[in-house]
Amino acid sequence: MTRAPRVLVIDDDPAALQITRIQLQPEGYELALVNSGVAALDRLSDEPPDLVICDLMMPELDGYAVSRALKADPEWRYVPIILLTALDARDAIVQGLEAGADEFVSKPVEGAVLRARARSMLRVRRTYEQLRACALQPEDRRTEIMVQARLTEREREVLELLLLGRTHEDIAHVLGISERTSKFHQSNLLVKLGAESRLDLMRLFL
Repeated sequence: MTRAPRVLVIDDDPAALQITRIQLQPEGYELALVNSGVAALDRLSDEPPDLVICDLMMPELDGYAVSRALKADPEWRYVPIILLTALDARDAIVQGLEAGADEFVSKPVEGAVLRARARSMLRVRRTYEQLRACALQPEDRRTEIMVQARLTEREREVLELLLLGRTHEDIAHVLGISERTSKFHQSNLLVKLGAESRLDLMRLFL
């Protein structure tokens, strides 16, 4: 990205919005602040963000609903989402992952933690863009590689999540499998695709 990354922050609490703005200001991002999930979805086409930071608990559309809406739209599914949550329950994290969230930050939010997670997710965003450009090539190189390697549907699902930087724990939650099974699928993928590591997989598909 040659321009400053655009970050959309969604929170129904005005004070929390301003705190997040102050915490992110040192990074030099182009920040857009909105007070509801509905308002956020309304402005997506006008100012497409590179990263969404969204409070989990909001009226009308909560963080889960916003995540599902973005990931269901081909235009926005490559935008990483950080959910801010005061919930410490494992079920809340699993539900967030299933809805499409990429990262979680616990409230009260520490500025250094939020900035580090934002930088990490913007690196993921750049990877998303590269993968998407590859997927949109006329020859559809990614599909061709998968077909030639005779990947199963489950292996394709695991591969997509690995390419998006998900951990084996995340993959297990999203796909409803064990971490051991996720690692088993990765091992099979490396053999079928002639790769030695996850980094090799990235190079193969970029």
